[in-house]
Amino acid sequence: GFQILIEAGLLDGALLRNRELKFLGKDVFVKTINNKNKFCNKYKKNQILKFNIAHNEGNYFTNSDHLKRLEDNELIAFKYCDAKGDSSEKNNPNGSINNIAGIFNDKKNILGMMPHPERACENILGSNDGEFIFKSILGKI
Repeated sequence: GFQILIEAGLLDGALLRNRELKFLGKDVFVKTINNKNKFCNKYKKNQILKFNIAHNEGNYFTNSDHLKRLEDNELIAFKYCDAKGDSSEKNNPNGSINNIAGIFNDKKNILGMMPHPERACENILGSNDGEFIFKSILGKI
């Protein structure tokens, strides 16, 4: 998903090999950075979510000018963190710049993210935190 959006030129940046150069498949925590959009409006700002990652090339990278634009225009959707919301480097599973787990395009009508919210839609899967992305899109409670 995210890789295709970048390769198609719909989002800027690049996805590089994970920092440890191996496939990662595990649950991680992310923090909602921007909830003023159609993807995240059912989340609270800074809400901590549990999602699954499954990737070999999930290390998001971009140049400093684009990173500043992402920050200045609130285009960062999610950042990796721990269960308490600390987004330090030690809580970054793949080496993504600034712990970025997901970004929007300039219009905030495209979301690219490495974690898989579709794998966190029922408690039997370990978390239902992902269902609220889909409810946000549909405008449902």
